[in-house]
Order: sequence, then C-alpha cells, then structure tokens
Amino acid sequence: MKTIIDERKIGEKLTVGVQAEAGEVGLFVASEDVSTSCAFYPEEWEKFVEAVNEADARIRKDT
Repeated sequence: MKTIIDERKIGEKLTVGVQAEAGEVGLFVASEDVSTSCAFYPEEWEKFVEAVNEADARIRKDT
C-alpha cells in the first residue's frame, strides 16, 4: 500500500490519512471516540473530492 498522506493530525482529536493500492484510494479518519476507513475506486474518489469541494465552497460563501 502506497501512503499518499501519512496520518495527519488536523485537530485536537482528529486524524486523517490517505493510501492507495490496486487502483483504490483509501481514506482513514479517526477521532478519540471513533474511526472509519473507506475505499474508493478512482471515479468514486473524484466524485467524493468534488462533493467535499462543493461543500467547502458553500461553507465559505455562507461565512
């Protein structure tokens, strides 16, 4: 598995990481209480990133 982003602390209690293997992108999110991981095919990853970017744009617009 190739590490794209090592586990990175992005908040006081929140960590993310990204890896790739066999044509899939793996996203790991963990907090003090819960953790999850998701595997995306390339086209799913693109749609996921698009949705996050759209949400970010709307949040920035509203603030």
